[in-house]
Amino acid sequence: MQNFRVVYLMPRAETMAAIADRAAPGYFRHSTLIAANDPRAIIADIRDRGGVPLEVKPIAERPAWLDTMSRDAKLQLLQAINYNVRGGMSPARALEMVIEGETGDRRRKLNPALTVLRTGGTFSEAVRTLDFFDASTIAILEAGERTGRMRDSLNAASTHYEKTSNGLKAMFGAVSWTLLDIAFAVTSIIGLRFSLLPTLAGNSSQSEDPQAAAAFQKLVDQAYLVNDVLIGGTVLLLALVMVGIYGYVANVPSIRAQADRVMARVPSLGTALRNGAMSTSFTVAAAMLRGGVPFIPAASTAATGTEHPEVRAFWQDAVDRVETGDTIPRSLNSPLLNASEAMLIASHNTQRELGEMLERIAERRDSIAMAASKRFALWMFVASLLYSGIAVMFTLYVVYVQNKQMMDRATG
Repeated sequence: MQNFRVVYLMPRAETMAAIADRAAPGYFRHSTLIAANDPRAIIADIRDRGGVPLEVKPIAERPAWLDTMSRDAKLQLLQAINYNVRGGMSPARALEMVIEGETGDRRRKLNPALTVLRTGGTFSEAVRTLDFFDASTIAILEAGERTGRMRDSLNAASTHYEKTSNGLKAMFGAVSWTLLDIAFAVTSIIGLRFSLLPTLAGNSSQSEDPQAAAAFQKLVDQAYLVNDVLIGGTVLLLALVMVGIYGYVANVPSIRAQADRVMARVPSLGTALRNGAMSTSFTVAAAMLRGGVPFIPAASTAATGTEHPEVRAFWQDAVDRVETGDTIPRSLNSPLLNASEAMLIASHNTQRELGEMLERIAERRDSIAMAASKRFALWMFVASLLYSGIAVMFTLYVVYVQNKQMMDRATG
């Protein structure tokens, strides 16, 4: 399958981007991107529909890592589909219309979904083909397709994706500042190790007192050791971080599970991740419950859509308990919730009220997650200062000893 840039005339405007052609009165000029195995198939299709093909030009494919789409653009895609569905269209036709309205690079990225729809595929299959959205968003859309409540599912998917994007931006900001702090700390240590300490070591060899020179050289060697240990620790930490990132990107379950366990034990970071996952999954469940989706499908979707092991277990346990005859308030009673949250859930009378209460809990948990991420960034800033401070203070002590020896020789 290859993308082609196609220009053709049609006696009617098939898309909003079509314009009346001055050279051919009564015809509209269309310029779009179409995916096909053979340009002859495109030409035949245009002619069969009463059009006149003018240009069919293949587009060179770019590397996959360059062919990306921003999260904001993906959110706009969901929102556009949602508006069309609210206007009375079926989800498949809404997606098809949104894709047909695109003419640039975005159309090239969306063409695989259009191909799925035109070959009889379902809406959720077409969205999955794009590989744009996380498991939570896909699970929400599939649940809406199964239950016949696509309007509610599209609302929930848009809300979830927007909230996830905001959470990722906040976490990315905290991590970026942390990495910047570490970079400054490592730079200062490398400067001490490969610039100042060699200079100090050279000066020690000029001492007239062999015993003092030997003692000073020993102190310099200890400073070298401290700096080497700190640099080695940084390399090891970065290697572990890279392994963890690889586990997430390549979806290696064993590495991801171990990384989750490690991050869960890190103060503030574990709190931010757990409360962020709770906020996201509670928002998903709340949106679906308010839209009329039964509790079990809503809870199952919330469980499927989160990677956090504790939060996923919370929803899976709730589903299991309701399926065995337990009440919804009792099934949601868990150590993850505090007493006030459990009391709030227990006081609901209707499914819609339960959704509203879960949304309140989600907002509170989101605030906790944001505060925890800021604390994590602050702690990492302090840690980086202490990290570089060890090397700096040790080196300053070496400078102090050297200056003291020089002053003693001058006064002696």
